Amino acid sequence: RHRMYKEYKAHRPEAPSELVKQLPFIREVVAAFNIPVFELPGYEADDLRGTIAKKAGTEGDTVLIVTADKDMLQLVNENIKIYDPIKDRILDERYIREKFGVGPERVTEYIALTGDTADNIPGIRGVGEKTAKELLSLFENLDELLAHPDRIPKERLKKMVSENRDVVRLSLDLATIDIDVPVEFHRSDFVLREPDWVSLLPLFRRFEFVSLLKLVPSAGTSSRDYETVSSLVRLEEILGRPKDELSFDTETTGRNPLTERLVGIALCMEEEKAFYIPVGHSGVTTAEQPDKRGVLGLLKPPLENEGISKIGHNLKYDMTVLDREGIGVAGKLFDTMIAAYLLNPNKASHSLDEVSFEYLSKRKKSFPEVLKKRATFAEVGIREATTYAGEDAALSYELKSVLFDKLGAAGLEGVYFGIEMPLIDVLIDMEKSGVRIDDSLLKKMSGEIEAEMESVQKRISPSKRTKTGYSTSMDVLEELSGLHEMPREVLHFRSLTKLKTTYLDVLPALINPQTGRLHTSFNQTVTATGRLSSSDPNLQNIPVRGEWGQRIREAFIAGEGEILLSSDYSQVELRILAHISGDRGLIDAFAEDVDIHSRTAAELYGVSIGKVTAEMRRTAKTVNFGVLYGISPFGLSEALGIGREEAKRYIAQYFDRHPGVREYIDKTVAEARENGYVTTLLGRKRPIPELNSANRNTRQQGERLAVNSPIQGTAADIIKIAMINIRNRFRRETLRAKMVLQVHDELLIELPREELGVATEIVRDEMEGAFDLAVPLKVEVGHGKNWSEAH
Repeated sequence: RHRMYKEYKAHRPEAPSELVKQLPFIREVVAAFNIPVFELPGYEADDLRGTIAKKAGTEGDTVLIVTADKDMLQLVNENIKIYDPIKDRILDERYIREKFGVGPERVTEYIALTGDTADNIPGIRGVGEKTAKELLSLFENLDELLAHPDRIPKERLKKMVSENRDVVRLSLDLATIDIDVPVEFHRSDFVLREPDWVSLLPLFRRFEFVSLLKLVPSAGTSSRDYETVSSLVRLEEILGRPKDELSFDTETTGRNPLTERLVGIALCMEEEKAFYIPVGHSGVTTAEQPDKRGVLGLLKPPLENEGISKIGHNLKYDMTVLDREGIGVAGKLFDTMIAAYLLNPNKASHSLDEVSFEYLSKRKKSFPEVLKKRATFAEVGIREATTYAGEDAALSYELKSVLFDKLGAAGLEGVYFGIEMPLIDVLIDMEKSGVRIDDSLLKKMSGEIEAEMESVQKRISPSKRTKTGYSTSMDVLEELSGLHEMPREVLHFRSLTKLKTTYLDVLPALINPQTGRLHTSFNQTVTATGRLSSSDPNLQNIPVRGEWGQRIREAFIAGEGEILLSSDYSQVELRILAHISGDRGLIDAFAEDVDIHSRTAAELYGVSIGKVTAEMRRTAKTVNFGVLYGISPFGLSEALGIGREEAKRYIAQYFDRHPGVREYIDKTVAEARENGYVTTLLGRKRPIPELNSANRNTRQQGERLAVNSPIQGTAADIIKIAMINIRNRFRRETLRAKMVLQVHDELLIELPREELGVATEIVRDEMEGAFDLAVPLKVEVGHGKNWSEAH
């Protein structure tokens, strides 16, 4: 067709490079699905498809061609139909006659007259659907029409056809599908066959087709027979076997390890063998489940044995549950969830279902599948519970060796065993301790904030636009707030609403009735940078600035006779940047203990540090952190409310003064592009796939991540090391002081007033000595009866 007409499909853009790169992978996946592929140089896919359809149709089979392309309608007959997946309907001869006014055999004549913009087939300019139907109805075929245009009643049409005979004939040739392509047809090739799951599994994992992974049949699932332990005698026999390591998993009545009841415990000490001990199932006889106290008494020695390594998936949860039952799990820890997270921190989920499928090609039942409509796991039958819980313990045991090898190959053992595993005990203590909340103060604030919201509401116009009207997104409102009071009021109302509904009204209801304290959960496997996050409730998003952020902190109070100590790293990310970049200007500023923002302001404005105003310092602070996060001149101009050229000048001035930072950025991005990942000072890795994107915005995002992740990740590692060392010091020196919160670069510690001096010294020593940088780490320490006073 291209040889016939060089303009054929000439208007189409080249195939996107991302698609071209993926074609070999598409072939792999299609082959693994056992779907035949037909190719022949010099022919289009339509010709091969048409030829195969005709050959199949002559053998008496009903043939469905799946396409939304009207060209294929010319193939329709009593045996061949078109299935349009967009309209979800079968297109047959009746449809064609209604649509084109002719049968399938004349569809090409219709296209020859009207042309086809999709394929750049010319047709007759000015002839549309209605005119084509009219012309075809006057003649038996296209040859007759072209031979006798004088029979056309309308003069204008007569002239158009006469002048375009050659164009119509060319268009007919271009539109006609070749059904005589030299391709062999064997009916057996088209028999539906089972996909090659063994080949598909690694492909699905490789391309992270998570939804498709879940469709793989149970051939990849373990079919082991796990044992229910229904007597203490049998449990004693099992635990009496020699063992260097054991995997365990607890089942409870809900998600909160501090409040939910223990239902059962699964153990695994060798591959393909696991045991489930039910202790809290409802509606069963005592003969079916042993006495809970007796079970815990037998489990306590091996679980507290330092010489036996412990394996689990989300060990923090299981260890917290057992801690409430009087068992302090000890020994070397191996958490398969955290191992999987370190190997790929970008993944959204590191559940046992996902990890076992990814690394073992084994599919297990999910918790919702087992629970079904039951209220809690206690209502699950013991046999089903044994299979589910036993599988959890067995898969964790099996995953341990696989993931351990991968951690070693990736150079992540240091981060894993030096930071993440010891941190588990720290977080368990913090979650168990919780923080005391003045709920009456929060309720009082809620009333005040509601009154303020009502006042703002009265000032805001009640009229509103429809969805086709003006945008009220945050960025638009922030931009408009500099021009008019109304957007500022709307933003203020929204912020008040969020504070009220997220904290003031919610936190009192989350206070544990048994402890009278608020217990958040700290997560090690959520953020891609390695920073901790908190949930149920999230206490890391309480605003730092503004009146209400500080007032909410007033409600976080110390216990009777105790005080709160806050210790916050000072500009830790900029200090890490100074170390990593080796920039002399930054290193000198921190070594001389000069305020870095004031120094940058002095450099930007060409004044002495003594003449730097608060406004100048704020601008410099935005520049300092903006550079760290890869801010553009446009972004800086928006943040500071200045012109683009001025913002560009600020950034250029900064890099002129700090060439080491510019060198660090360029070097880090280049290395990340080559290696596919970036690394923190302590060895934590983060893949940056965005750098390989063909999309410019995505690539730029990747560059920002590459620059910032080593810095943020190192800051995360440093405070985690400090937390581990502080806990160990408190214990060694038998202090009652305890960490209760970690929020980004800040630690909040609750302690008796008489321990303030020694605890302050320990906290300062361990935080400032957590890692040796080229510049000193510095912490700001404060104390008070509430978090606001201490901070």
